[in-house]
Amino acid sequence: MPGSLARSGPLPTPATATFTIVPIIHLEATHPVVASDRYSGAGHPMREVTRTIAFEGTWDADRSSLVRGIFDGLAAEWTATRGAPERALPLLDALDRGGVAGGTVIELGSGTGLVSDHLMERFDRVVAVDLSFEMLRHGVTDAPQVNADAAHLPLLTGVADALVLMNMFLFPAETARCLAPRGALVWVNSRAEDTPIHLTADEVLESLTAAGTGEWSGVASRAGEGSWCVLRRC
Repeated sequence: MPGSLARSGPLPTPATATFTIVPIIHLEATHPVVASDRYSGAGHPMREVTRTIAFEGTWDADRSSLVRGIFDGLAAEWTATRGAPERALPLLDALDRGGVAGGTVIELGSGTGLVSDHLMERFDRVVAVDLSFEMLRHGVTDAPQVNADAAHLPLLTGVADALVLMNMFLFPAETARCLAPRGALVWVNSRAEDTPIHLTADEVLESLTAAGTGEWSGVASRAGEGSWCVLRRC
């Protein structure tokens, strides 16, 4: 038909958009510093222990007792040797850029509470948990403290709006159990790859997925000397 806007012939097939899901978005680092030369890194004895716990579940009463003894022995000098203000920088960056604040936060592996008071400024309820009673006895925080094994937490399912693990072993199934459905897992290594107890953001994600806890996504970056990631269930 003359002047018609109609198009003759078969209609074109609509284009189908393809989206690639990126589980972890890596953000630009803030305040980067040169890595230290302190004894740590991939050769540290705790590195392999961290990986086997996260991926193989190699945690029992004997290992729990051994680790407790190690940290009991370090407790008296922990704050004096690790209490520099910049230690909190990667955690604070994770909370800011990861969008984590408010509600109930459980800090696992809190030690003497070097960053616990920072959490008290940002959350409504804070509970600091550590395996080592001596670490808690030498505590420098006003946060409520609980002496417990993070592999078997005395917590209700879904009670935590956020779990903060700074230089801490990852028990993926128990971590997922305690988090609220949209709760945030905040994983921090204060000295990034040089931290003895260390997993990359991708390894944290892999461990959670392999444990059958669902699909996760989030953001990761570095701040100061440390690295971090914030993950949530999809």
